[in-house]
Amino acid sequence: MTEPLRPMSTGQVLDTTFALYRKHFLLFVGIATVGPAANVIFQLLTVGANVGAPFGQRGPVVRPNDIATFFIGMFFGYIVLLAGMAIAHAATVKAVAAVHLGREITIGGAYKALRGRLLALFGTLILVLLLMAAAVMMVSLVVIPMFAIVGMMGRSARGPAGVVIGAIIAIVTLLAVSAAMIWVFARYALAIQACMVENLGPVASLKRSTFLTKGSRWRAVAIYGVFLLLGMILGFGLGGLAGAAGAILHNRIVAAVLIYVGGFIAGSITGPLATIGLSLLYYDERVRKEAFDLQLMLASLDGPPTTPAAVPAQI
Repeated sequence: MTEPLRPMSTGQVLDTTFALYRKHFLLFVGIATVGPAANVIFQLLTVGANVGAPFGQRGPVVRPNDIATFFIGMFFGYIVLLAGMAIAHAATVKAVAAVHLGREITIGGAYKALRGRLLALFGTLILVLLLMAAAVMMVSLVVIPMFAIVGMMGRSARGPAGVVIGAIIAIVTLLAVSAAMIWVFARYALAIQACMVENLGPVASLKRSTFLTKGSRWRAVAIYGVFLLLGMILGFGLGGLAGAAGAILHNRIVAAVLIYVGGFIAGSITGPLATIGLSLLYYDERVRKEAFDLQLMLASLDGPPTTPAAVPAQI
């Protein structure tokens, strides 16, 4: 191994993430380009329909066919992006599992390691998304009617009072929905790691994540939040530069292409960080809850390093 496995604080997980990322920069960025590349290729192929027609030079006149084309393109673009990101995420998990345990791996090797696991990967991802949608729906069914009643009671309020009531309703609803999504994410943040490392099915992966994140879910949110913020900063920065360049050139399509390319660069550079951080958190929780470091050491005495099977969790 590159270094002994041991329990790490959240700060140490972040430090180790940056250390692994710097040491294997080309490996992780090379793996991460698949998701953003799939999305940007689709965007470039539909840029004329999405930008040229609905937002053309002749004014704000929009035809129904243009609107349909635009939203269909957006829908399939997100499907392509989601699939690409999921595959790149899983390949990054495989790469972290190798380099963190001192093994050699290549970009191609990381993707080859996914052979036979794509159905389990997509099944796990779909289950998480469905659970997130269900949580949001449940919160909405409680929050929205409640605030609708408050809104009806406040209709008589005019001027600033009405604006304040509307703003409070919108903010509280948004916070409630966001809290539901964060709760689901924190609970199942390590499901993909469990699926890829332990070769589990979708349902077993979710149960495994529930066990591993118990007592440390705030750590998963904090780690993901740090790298999400970094990605947003870089993405907004590159997007702003691309938009400014397009404005100077007075060409909407060129501006869109530059923004897409900027998003691709930002996604490729910052995309691996959150996955690396969560993968390290996965190993850290196994060390804490299952003495994974001792399992690995004992397994290495009998031959080449392998990943020991998980201790059955009582869930």
